[in-house]
Amino acid sequence: MSVAVIVSSDSGIVGEIAEKYNVRVVPLHVMWDGKQYADGVDITPAEFYPRLKTSEAWPTTDGAVQGELYEMCEELKGKVDGIVAIMLSPNTPSGGYQSALTAKDMVEGIPVEVVDSQYTTIALGLIATAAGQAAAAGGNLKEVVKAAESVIPKMNVFLNPGSISYFLHTGRVAESEVGSKEDSYIISIIGGKFTPIENYTTRKEARHRLHELVEEKAKKDTALHVGVLQAAIRAEAEEFKKWIESQYNCAELWIQEAPPVAAIHVSPESLGVAFYNE
Repeated sequence: MSVAVIVSSDSGIVGEIAEKYNVRVVPLHVMWDGKQYADGVDITPAEFYPRLKTSEAWPTTDGAVQGELYEMCEELKGKVDGIVAIMLSPNTPSGGYQSALTAKDMVEGIPVEVVDSQYTTIALGLIATAAGQAAAAGGNLKEVVKAAESVIPKMNVFLNPGSISYFLHTGRVAESEVGSKEDSYIISIIGGKFTPIENYTTRKEARHRLHELVEEKAKKDTALHVGVLQAAIRAEAEEFKKWIESQYNCAELWIQEAPPVAAIHVSPESLGVAFYNE
């Protein structure tokens, strides 16, 4: 049985990563100045970041993509024997997970399973690549779902946003969860929600803490799967990636540029990492 894996675009999986792991990406939407953009299709990070700095209107996101998911599933009919859709946590304000359930009910003639990733951004991407590898190895529908779900409890996610103000502006983090807006925060994803867990006076301290958290949580005796998240700081992300590569046996290590639907919240100059051991 051949199985197709679909993931939402907030995973940041694009180009060679999508091709390597045989993962199809359904774009979420960015709403800006009364116009709707398909994430990564109608608007790219290269276009998004400069505009964000100068625009008076703040963009919003829309995860309701049941139409796109339905069309993708219909297109896959006759080409695969089953479909696994891996979506961001339903605990986020996005409607992506519910959209997938709706699309599943609409599709006939091919089995579709929807996985609640319990995560978003880079962690969602790693869950999708685990499913993609299982599918490429000939796994059936149940085995591909199991591969995705087995990764979830192992996942570690840590993000140092360029500015906590973006999270506050979009409501992904509540004012009551933070102290000074000038501090540099470490954010994790707990129960599907972005959650500040530590704060530091300077960004340099917070970036150093990212390295420490990897050292504390990642094991060296088993293979490590890693995704690095960056928003308009590619050079720094490359250095972080090189350091991880030098310290661990990485079965998977790639850099994700925060797509527009994620960048709205995480802000430019953000650096993060998601990882799990086999």
